[in-house]
Amino acid sequence: MTLTKCGYCNFMYDEWYGDTRNGVPAGTPIADLAGTLCSRCGIQGNRHERQPGPRYAGQEAEYYDQFAGKAGIGFYKNWLETAMDSTNVLELGVGTGRLAVELAEIAASYCGVDWSPRMLKIADAKRRRLFKEKADDRLQLVEADILSFQADRLYSRVLCPNGILQHFTDMGDQIVLLRNIGNWLTEGGQLAVDLLLPPGEPRWERLQRKRLKSDKWIAQRIEGETSLSRQLFRCSIAYETYVEGMMESRYNIEREYALMTPKEMVLLLASEGYQVTRIIENYGLSTPWQTAIPTQPGDRKPAESLEDTITEGNNAASYRHGAWMDGGYPFGDMMPVHAFTPVTMTLIAQKKT
Repeated sequence: MTLTKCGYCNFMYDEWYGDTRNGVPAGTPIADLAGTLCSRCGIQGNRHERQPGPRYAGQEAEYYDQFAGKAGIGFYKNWLETAMDSTNVLELGVGTGRLAVELAEIAASYCGVDWSPRMLKIADAKRRRLFKEKADDRLQLVEADILSFQADRLYSRVLCPNGILQHFTDMGDQIVLLRNIGNWLTEGGQLAVDLLLPPGEPRWERLQRKRLKSDKWIAQRIEGETSLSRQLFRCSIAYETYVEGMMESRYNIEREYALMTPKEMVLLLASEGYQVTRIIENYGLSTPWQTAIPTQPGDRKPAESLEDTITEGNNAASYRHGAWMDGGYPFGDMMPVHAFTPVTMTLIAQKKT
């Protein structure tokens, strides 16, 4: 995520929100703050670490299937059924097992990895209800961070559904994951990557409702922001539960994704040894936006002061008081909101021999 925390002074900064107290406008990259904001750390060096996104939990996990539905199941079934070889499948970000319980029936073996205990609990209940005493053999579930997951076998098919690759907003993490997948794939094995394209406006809203019982229904409200310059989009998602017309509970979560065009994904996959063979709902392989590689402030030792860094002549900017003056109450931002249809695309790539 674009939320960072300093290991030296614990200063936290979120690029999406800026820092109203210090007059920094929303959308300001952390690299632009070097030497202007914190007199202790100077917002510089490798002490500012990106914080991981939140795990799927609570009502987001409970109601996930209600809104994800059957999307992609038919396509992935066809993809596995038409395979010429025995399909040993690895799904990264298996979640509630929405895809896995449907696909495990036609795969020789199936392994799903996720780091959310709540989502895996739902997936486990599904597999035991469907496969009974053969549940562990038909569908293996592993709780792990997919960046550090260690596969104990090779797979002929790897799935990255529901924008799981875009959860990693740092390109370095994307490359690490794709290289790991290359080590897990058999020669000529195939990788499927779902790519999420948000509505085409800087700010957007989306509302879906689902009736659970005659007197109970759930509303999913999404408020989103898209930044082309930083190639990111963020969703603030609220789950509102109503009983007999009255709101019973509200659950909020924020998620951030890397913004990529299909052509950019093709180029990223090609750079890591994959040949894209199909793009479903073809977006048109036009010239992509230039890939943004964020600049990084100069490195500093964990116990090194800002003054020491400057004295030694290293890459650092001195603290500038009053450099940021953005603010205003109560109307800091009055941008209008519109909604356009988002798109989910799937890229099929083959590991090059």
